[in-house]
Amino acid sequence: MQLFLIQLLNGVQLSMLVFLLAVGLTLIFGLMNILNLAHGAFFTMGAYFGLVVANKTGSFWLALLIGPLLPFVAGFLLQFFVLQPLAQRGRSTHLDLALLTFGLLFATAGAVEYIYGSAFHSIAMPDFLKGRVALLGIEYPLYRLFIIAVGIAVAVALVLVIDRTLVGATLRAGVDNREMVTALGININVLFALVFGFGSALAGFAGVISAPVMSIYSNMGIGIVVTTFVVVVVGGLGNLKGSFYASLIVGMTDTFTQAFLPEAELFAIYALLIAVMIFRPHGLFGAVGRVA
Repeated sequence: MQLFLIQLLNGVQLSMLVFLLAVGLTLIFGLMNILNLAHGAFFTMGAYFGLVVANKTGSFWLALLIGPLLPFVAGFLLQFFVLQPLAQRGRSTHLDLALLTFGLLFATAGAVEYIYGSAFHSIAMPDFLKGRVALLGIEYPLYRLFIIAVGIAVAVALVLVIDRTLVGATLRAGVDNREMVTALGININVLFALVFGFGSALAGFAGVISAPVMSIYSNMGIGIVVTTFVVVVVGGLGNLKGSFYASLIVGMTDTFTQAFLPEAELFAIYALLIAVMIFRPHGLFGAVGRVA
């Protein structure tokens, strides 16, 4: 029973980490329909920039605050100066975007390895988040509970912003009818670039917050981006709540498979993806047709 509870909490913790990545991709790919394979590159950028800040200041909190700024700026510039001009020239098919961002993903991994080498790094967690706490009859690492709490807080905040604020309404209207929003005097290109940057910053945030429990290395974003796409597709494109629930399903599937069925570890979540695509091609929580 204790092993089950530990794996259950590990699954929730992994799910929240994946959610922080997937929700940014949901905003970019699901809502704005921009296929962004470079999302893993922003995860890597955030982790390494956070590492630089942590090494300079000795502060985890400054690393968590400043680390996402680099992927935010990089994402904004990519969308505003590269992807939008491509769309205006009619070169914004999923194949065009997949090839471009696929190259960016591997170029980033190669550049990071050139600068920092292939060594593994980590960011030290704050002292008061070290240690374990008693929970449900077991002792569980406090930092992992912190990750769970942050993931839930981000989920609630994003749902409120998208569903209850003028910014969220403008974004949804811009996705549905770009010309109408532009006619109202709103610079939709800047808004989309800001949303792209924010989604990239969330990936960078996930890179920093995962650093104390997962190693920082040059190829860290390549593997995780596949899992992130699985979450977005399983949850339903453009569905924030769907991404949250799908993160839990994928995280639990991965964790429990590793613990209790290790021979299926390499393909379990992909089998899940195939099953969803066959029986629910719009995702487990997606409506028929794209949700905006």
